Amino acid sequence: MRNRLPTDAGISLIEILVGISILAIVAFAVTLSVQPSDDALRGEAERLAIRLDQAGREAIATGQPVGLAVEGETYAFYRYVDGRWWALEDHPTLRARHLPDNIRLDLRDGYTVPPQARAGVFPAFWFDPAGLSEPFRLQLESEGRAIELDRDQTGAIALHEVG
Repeated sequence: MRNRLPTDAGISLIEILVGISILAIVAFAVTLSVQPSDDALRGEAERLAIRLDQAGREAIATGQPVGLAVEGETYAFYRYVDGRWWALEDHPTLRARHLPDNIRLDLRDGYTVPPQARAGVFPAFWFDPAGLSEPFRLQLESEGRAIELDRDQTGAIALHEVG
């Protein structure tokens, strides 16, 4: 008679494959959660570009102009309702944002920004509800580097590094 090993004597191929699959999933999750030391200036520029696009869509969706006011390291979005600009404090993506200490936001190209706009009293420019907003240029600066955000007449926002 032949000696047979009990069925629970070792690890089956399926158990090994399941274990390797679990390890692969965990390794993938760790690589996604650990972000490399990304460029803070580039990240802020991309975040602002997304928020500007959202502001343009919000103006069209609500039928009311949505504007951007800039004051140094802070920018905020406003909606024009009943003859007055109201801060979008309760909006999930268009709330006021304070930039990190070393990053500054400035308006560029053709804007004559009145002192009230610099103080955040009303937006320096806005998105028209009909989607007919004028092109604009913003610049984020940090430690001798700068990234410009250009919005063309089609509404597309492009990022490019200056210098």
